[in-house]
Amino acid sequence: MRLSYHRDVLPNGVRVVTEASKDSGSVALGFWLGVGSSLEPPALAGVSHFIEHLLFKGTEKRSAFEIANALESVGGSLDAFAGRENTAFVARCLPEHVGRAVGVISEMLVRPAMREKDIALEKHVIFEEIRSLEDTPEDVAHELLAASVWNANPVGKSVLGTAATVGRFTREKVWPFFRSHYVAPSTVVAASGNVDHDRLVESVSRMLRVPAARPPEVPRAFSSGIAKVCNESRKVSQCYICLGAEATPYDNSRRHAAMLLSLVVGGGMTSRLFQRVREQEGLAYTVYSSCEFYRTTGIFYIFLAVDPKNARKAISRVLKEIRRLKTKGLARGELKSVKQQLRCGLLLGLESTAARMNRLARHELYLNAYRSVEESLASIDRVKEDDILGEARLVLRPSTLSLITVGPSSTDFPSKADLRP
Repeated sequence: MRLSYHRDVLPNGVRVVTEASKDSGSVALGFWLGVGSSLEPPALAGVSHFIEHLLFKGTEKRSAFEIANALESVGGSLDAFAGRENTAFVARCLPEHVGRAVGVISEMLVRPAMREKDIALEKHVIFEEIRSLEDTPEDVAHELLAASVWNANPVGKSVLGTAATVGRFTREKVWPFFRSHYVAPSTVVAASGNVDHDRLVESVSRMLRVPAARPPEVPRAFSSGIAKVCNESRKVSQCYICLGAEATPYDNSRRHAAMLLSLVVGGGMTSRLFQRVREQEGLAYTVYSSCEFYRTTGIFYIFLAVDPKNARKAISRVLKEIRRLKTKGLARGELKSVKQQLRCGLLLGLESTAARMNRLARHELYLNAYRSVEESLASIDRVKEDDILGEARLVLRPSTLSLITVGPSSTDFPSKADLRP
């Protein structure tokens, strides 16, 4: 597929980036804002996620139904998400409907109604979302791990906030946060697929009249680097375990080494933990590892769900595999295999215009640059075994690994002693 990359910065600071392909039959369009839970003051915990919901409730000219119908009526879709550092409004549509998509999202960002009755109603929706998370022990374990690994770092805060903070939201509190963070210099408009870059720039220039004000300063991030053990009793049948530590940020050259390490440790059916913990010892049905990357930090984690009486045994097996990896290195052919997995995952994912748009936007937000697929593949190829083992020795140290266990009261809960080398 032949791709054509273009970038423009509008006079107010909005960045427009596209990766066009005339071979595609659709367009993925995203309006990305550099705002998320990491920028929220304690009293407004969860407000970024709340605003993302609230903007769908109506504008000065459109009702909530009219917003939803604007693209669905022509076969397209409109969705959004809020995370730790970014909020995105994403449309999928045919090329001839890009202007319509720009129009409805721009109106949501520029002229939202934010009525008190909508705020009161949406609180109940968020309360249900918080309850849903609380009823999902795997999600609870991940939330506790983020708070433990990042400690006082703002990135570790919950995206949803709490029922208490959300319950106190009013227009008077929400609007100033929205207006100060939804500004042009924080905004990236990214599109992939059969898109005309110049036409998109013209539409965005005309319709997205967000303020050109400077966004508030990003809170200084820092890490304690201290391992924590957190055991939480829940009325569940399994024990849910998260083991993790701080990792490299998005723009660090170690990122691909961390991704390859994750594949070695628990990235698939041939990974070490899947083979040892599940296939050879039958301790878990679900076991995997993964990593996430942000502006100034990242996280590497391992997750597994086991019989409560096997919690400490399972943790022991995980740590044993990590030690074996760090002392004995990769097996013959293992480096080639995980590189091929990562390469193939990248290429298969980019069959989707939405995935390409997502990648394009994140490169602009985190790297302030464009990385072609070929450049990414070359970067993967340059990773050596020593790079992966170095990452393992740096990140997977017992002294900095945090351990979260969520299970019934009968669980054989671990202690800090279980993390000793």
